[in-house]
Amino acid sequence: PTLFESLGQSSHMALIMSGIFNILQLVAVVTCFFIIDKVGRRRLAIFGAAGSTVCYIVITILSGLFSSNWQDHQGAGWATVAMAFCFIVVYGVSYAPLGWALPPEVFTTRDRSRGVALSVCVNWLSNFIVAIAIPPMMASRGYQTYIFFTVMCFLAVVWAALLVPETKGKTLEEIDDV
Repeated sequence: PTLFESLGQSSHMALIMSGIFNILQLVAVVTCFFIIDKVGRRRLAIFGAAGSTVCYIVITILSGLFSSNWQDHQGAGWATVAMAFCFIVVYGVSYAPLGWALPPEVFTTRDRSRGVALSVCVNWLSNFIVAIAIPPMMASRGYQTYIFFTVMCFLAVVWAALLVPETKGKTLEEIDDV
């Protein structure tokens, strides 16, 4: 709700939008179950990062231009909400499940249990840090918080393009060789 309130929505509408937001993410994650083995992990990671970057660029621009007076720019506020919805669909169909599916596939057989445990810890710690850090960032930096996310998503594009191996259709033994 805090996100949608920061985009100019009333507290009641922010609660409704949060519910829709979470339903969209659930639908997107379920969609990923059906496409992950067809599309492949690497392409999905690149798509997710690139799509998230585009969404955050638009959110950043609209917030930078209009966040000082959403009431007079309600169309821009709704466009920003739409981009937040686009982001959660892109995230839900890519990185939300990839964060759980990819780690068990990329670690060698010898290191898999420790690697997956570390991945889970980093995932939960990152979510915790984001949940704790974002409200104060929004309060002190406003729309500039979205610049941070834009940069992180762009770095994820670079990471996925350069470092994520394709695991689609490969056995765990073949991945050990990669």
